[in-house]
Amino acid sequence: MSKTASAWLGIIAPQFDSDPDRNDFLQLARDRTSTCFYGDNTELAVAYRAAHELVMRDRGISTVIGGSSGEIASKREGDLAISFHKGNVSSKGDADLSLTSYGVQLIGLRAGSGAFIGVTGGLDDGCGIC
Repeated sequence: MSKTASAWLGIIAPQFDSDPDRNDFLQLARDRTSTCFYGDNTELAVAYRAAHELVMRDRGISTVIGGSSGEIASKREGDLAISFHKGNVSSKGDADLSLTSYGVQLIGLRAGSGAFIGVTGGLDDGCGIC
């Protein structure tokens, strides 16, 4: 039997085991994760996404609601100038993922997941919700 996202989160980011928002972040991550794309790695992908979002929350950067502006890369007081680090833009459009080690792990998991089209056609895993 494979592990749940909650069990994976406990393994990869035990510092969030007693976080009161842990289950909410797991649900938000689940809502943003495609079962069809990740297949057998879905629960691990949900855990990486939840850990990433929890770290970003702790840094004061919201990626769940309204997107992310990124970490502040520089500021200036005279005539006020602030620039943000956007991170490396992934092919899926989640630029903020490169800002945490958990997000980088999710990017790596993406590279080995998903349906790939070959000479004989696509991967038909019977997932009717893709």
